[in-house]
Amino acid sequence: MLNRGIVVAVILFGLLIYPSLYSQDPNVIHIRPSDKFVATIAIPDFKPVAGSEGVKSGLFQEIIYRDLEISGYFTRVKNEQFVAQTNAADEKSGSINFQEWNRLGANFLLKSTFNLSGNTLSSECFFYDVKTNQRVFGKNFDGYTREQYRRMAHRIADEIIRYVSQEQGIASTRIAYISQIGKAKEVYIMDADGFGFMPLTRDGNLAATPCWGLGAAEIYYTSYKEYNPDLWLVRLTDGKAGVVSSHPGFNLSPAWCEKAQKMALTLSKDGNSEIYTMDHRGGNLKRLTYNKAIDASPSWSPEGNRIAFTSDRTGRPQIFVMDSEGLNVKKLTNQGSYNESPAWSPKGDRIAFVSRIEGRFHIFLMDTDGSNWVRLTTGNSNNEDPCWAPDGRHIAFTSDRSGRMQIYVMNDDGSNIVQLTKEGTNQSPSWSPFMN
Repeated sequence: MLNRGIVVAVILFGLLIYPSLYSQDPNVIHIRPSDKFVATIAIPDFKPVAGSEGVKSGLFQEIIYRDLEISGYFTRVKNEQFVAQTNAADEKSGSINFQEWNRLGANFLLKSTFNLSGNTLSSECFFYDVKTNQRVFGKNFDGYTREQYRRMAHRIADEIIRYVSQEQGIASTRIAYISQIGKAKEVYIMDADGFGFMPLTRDGNLAATPCWGLGAAEIYYTSYKEYNPDLWLVRLTDGKAGVVSSHPGFNLSPAWCEKAQKMALTLSKDGNSEIYTMDHRGGNLKRLTYNKAIDASPSWSPEGNRIAFTSDRTGRPQIFVMDSEGLNVKKLTNQGSYNESPAWSPKGDRIAFVSRIEGRFHIFLMDTDGSNWVRLTTGNSNNEDPCWAPDGRHIAFTSDRSGRMQIYVMNDDGSNIVQLTKEGTNQSPSWSPFMN
């Protein structure tokens, strides 16, 4: 399997490149084990304020549990019956029996109420450290509608993460991706826990390579609905779509840089796959690469002064880096015969990428100078399309480990892999920035 930009080039120009022609490189570096402490948390059902019927209290609990488990910081107390019984005893006594919660194995405890007044939803939450018998925080979460119950639960989870890690949580972020149910491939978005998914396009055609732009106000993607693979945008506020770039040939793999306020993408308008930059409406076009080989899949450094990309200019796909003007090109991957799909960490210190090992595609990390390779995925499946969460601690990716391509998320050390999608075939995840 080739880089996504190369795949489209194959389709458009009738090239035929066999992966088997590239020699297999068994150069497996190592897998870094997780060294993070995972705390156990108990979350009893939210207690409804009188008159707050119509919302199942257990919904909040399950959403928060999943968010915290995906974070990699928490696991849940396994015996839900004991959690319910211990919470009922607390309610009866009017105090928290920290000794009993500790006996259940809980390091932390979240107790909450919720209030549904008309269509207005709110919650009051108290988060406790069981070991010290201390309340960590008490906070009201309000201003939500009945339909926004998932958003409120995600905010609560993010607040917990902020207190235990001193970093912003990702539960309130979203992921854009390509979903195929039937023959069409459409752009979808989902919450970071894999639920709340919805289609953004209904073109009944082929869509590819979505990315977020303009502070998460827009999503750019490639579509064949006008027969040429053009670059389109869809606005999140009203769902309106429009063409950004419709140069002859393909307009593919957009990568938005918020700091530079422009995108890098792959165009073949001059007969060859090259990397360009443009603004969010297709203006100020500038060509960055000039090479007879295929250059594709750009990824910005967070400061906006460098771009990593895939090129087969040395004979096989490898990862290179250049400055934002297309100068100072340097090859990063000097081991392995097939490396592609760079994704620059939002923290700026590492690049995730795909390397072919013994006939399978796996996800690796390396420093931005190409050193210190770390292998994140293993097994007989193919693992591709890495993209970073805005916290720089999580990576979404595509894998066929379940039999067909689905989207997963893992910690940045390869641990805590969670499947996000299950229906249809899903690929090309793109993680939003932090969202208000």
